[in-house]
Amino acid sequence: MSTPKILSVCTSDVFGGAARAAYRIHKSLKMLGVDSHMFVKDKGSQDSDVIPLASFVPQNSFYKTFDLVRTKISNKISHYRWNRYPNRDKVFMSDLRATDIHGALQKLDYDVLHLHWINQRFISLDKLPKDRPIVWTLHDSWPFCGVCHYFIDCTRYQTACGNCPYLHSSNENDLSHQIWSKKFLAYKDLDLHIVTPSRWLGDCAKKSSLLGRFPVTVIPNGLDTNTYKPIKKQDLSPKWSKLREQTAGKKIILYGAVAATTDMVKGFDKLLSALQYLEKSGRVDDIQLVVFGADEAELKMDLNIPIHYVGYVSETEELVSLYNMADVMVVPSLSETFGQTASEALSCGIPVVAFRCTGLVDIVDHKINGYLANPYNPEDLAEGIRWCLDKNADNRLGNFGRKKVLEKFAPEVVGKQYLDLYISAYENALHKRKS
Repeated sequence: MSTPKILSVCTSDVFGGAARAAYRIHKSLKMLGVDSHMFVKDKGSQDSDVIPLASFVPQNSFYKTFDLVRTKISNKISHYRWNRYPNRDKVFMSDLRATDIHGALQKLDYDVLHLHWINQRFISLDKLPKDRPIVWTLHDSWPFCGVCHYFIDCTRYQTACGNCPYLHSSNENDLSHQIWSKKFLAYKDLDLHIVTPSRWLGDCAKKSSLLGRFPVTVIPNGLDTNTYKPIKKQDLSPKWSKLREQTAGKKIILYGAVAATTDMVKGFDKLLSALQYLEKSGRVDDIQLVVFGADEAELKMDLNIPIHYVGYVSETEELVSLYNMADVMVVPSLSETFGQTASEALSCGIPVVAFRCTGLVDIVDHKINGYLANPYNPEDLAEGIRWCLDKNADNRLGNFGRKKVLEKFAPEVVGKQYLDLYISAYENALHKRKS
């Protein structure tokens, strides 16, 4: 049997961790000789195998006016729904608003549809094909929750949502349950195969009321180990070489994420608290913090440890150079489906400190390539930073980290696991049709 043709769908191909993970899977499939394409809302690469939504959108002025009016009406309706919960938490939540994709999923040629992150008003769930197998890699919890992308300690997703603690709702039929109900109907007749990048997220998907009836496979996110690799300090990019000179003799603690200082799930407040503990222990003159993904922070704490905010780093080469500038990477997230920055840092030979929770436990091996602190204890997080800085003088931790990435997260390793899943899903679908 010939290898099935794959169409991966993601909101973007380069912008954000999920997009980078999706694009890496696509590239790993190309390396294996698979006929693979991506369909995206926002294209950032020059890859001819990445098909932008704009290819299907009419360019005449009548349609543009119609679409503008339609979008405004949709936004007003959505704002009304969300404004019924004025006390909702400032966590990432999404409803089911989608973009008109003009039948792209029916016009494109593929055997297996591979969904990734499809939010920011991209794909409508009721437009998913029912005549072909769908592999869905979860990059957060939204596919099996009502509205939440991260649920932290909530278990309402195991029943039917409603009474949403993040909406601060006491109504069983609140927006979270309404969205849950629509997802339940949308999934009903789909040939779904769920992939999670970590064992923790896989267990959550199995327990969920929406996805628990579908097969779940754990496949880690891969990365290009020929790009994310250790480089010598003298080979850092000019931008980071200059910053390194400014911090001469200091140990560099690196932290970064999309919305690094505003997304409460990313744990920036925990990191600042950990730095306070380090300062109290006398580690103030020999360390500095570098933050990417933010130009500044509203959250202020009484700290004498210098903090450098370097903004969003979009170019891969610059990001690799930034990792290599660091002495330790800290990923203090309260919840991570995988932890892409952790694996990227390890691939560059930089030890990682994180909390012993969620997807990060699949990446960081305690006191081997980093340190797993007790959730969500800033004092133990500080101990982890201190331990890594003191124990990595010979780069032993970094070398173990690089070794793990090559064995577990290399593109050919991850790509082969996906290819096996595609073939299995495709053959099962053909068998069902024949029977």
